[in-house]
Amino acid sequence: MSRDLDIVRARLYAVAPKTTPPYRWTGQDGFVRVTDNILRLTARNGLEGVASNTSNVPEGKPGEPPGEADHNLIERLNDLVPSIMSASALEREAVNDRLLRHSDDPRYLAESLIDIALWDLAAKAAGLPLYRLLGGAADRMPAYASTPVFDGVDDYVGFVGDLKARGYRAAKLHTRCDPDWDLDMVAAVYAAHGQDMRFMLDVEQRYGLDDAIRVGKALAERNYLWFEAPLPDRDLEAYAKLRRAVDVPVLAAGNTLTRLDELRGGIASSAWTNLRTGPTHAGGIGPARKAMALADSYGMTVELQSYGFEGRKLACLHMALGLGNCRYFEQPVPETDYEYELNDPPRIDEAGDIAPPEGPGLGLDIDWTRVENEAFAHFDTLREAA
Repeated sequence: MSRDLDIVRARLYAVAPKTTPPYRWTGQDGFVRVTDNILRLTARNGLEGVASNTSNVPEGKPGEPPGEADHNLIERLNDLVPSIMSASALEREAVNDRLLRHSDDPRYLAESLIDIALWDLAAKAAGLPLYRLLGGAADRMPAYASTPVFDGVDDYVGFVGDLKARGYRAAKLHTRCDPDWDLDMVAAVYAAHGQDMRFMLDVEQRYGLDDAIRVGKALAERNYLWFEAPLPDRDLEAYAKLRRAVDVPVLAAGNTLTRLDELRGGIASSAWTNLRTGPTHAGGIGPARKAMALADSYGMTVELQSYGFEGRKLACLHMALGLGNCRYFEQPVPETDYEYELNDPPRIDEAGDIAPPEGPGLGLDIDWTRVENEAFAHFDTLREAA
């Protein structure tokens, strides 16, 4: 076997971009400082595989300033990369299997980045966009706008109006996660924009069953596309009760139960209408492909979790386009908050669809000089000479 795709160098960067504001998951949480973690693998033939993921430290208290940027993921990744030096992108399944079997991280965050970078490298070696290497089911797809959290109902109404004017046809609302307040917001947004747009609601696992049923019924009346993370992900029994009680599709958060055996258990429990997962926290593209095949065998679609920087988003977009059983692509808005990495990031077209950048692999066109200058942590590992 040719050794042209053997890994001879690994560079890691952690950046807290000034263009990315602090973020909060719900109206009850404090703000966090967001970190962009980038992995750059160089093969013997000079080709490079790149992957990135978003991370943060736990939330502070509401009203307090956000804490420090996250160092944990980049340091864990630095511990792992020596074990893949001299491995080949043509051996990515074997590399991934070994890494996951020895991992003590249930979300496989560092391992996922290694697998994605190896897939990016393999697609570049083939001279193909990654979605074509994965199967090429489509070359573009509808995008929904994934909103930040606002303080007032009118803020949501106005923001969604701006999204509609810019071509979005669907939006997922992140909100206060107070059921009564959320219902008022849902009613106001639907009254203003429900004739022109479809919606999802994400409440970050913060409801109890009774409130989830009450809100779920209101969402069904408004033809919501789905109700995301209404309950703690591990409470499969409550999820199954919720599904029997409401007509709106129900999805988990998708970042707690990540392994195939856990996903099979949720499907067997009738906990979810469709699956939610993502390559950056399920072990990479290889394991996420298996999860998508599992869902497809049960007639379920998969909504990939792509909120974050471009490397994370593009891994999801290529998977969705390559394998085909995803309905929407998740686009964080405002878009500029998470466009740090790319010189020319993709945006929706007039129809509300999105396509990946041109070129082989993920299509990540990165200004490495800027990344190196702005990284608060930078590691460089070279293969030792034979």
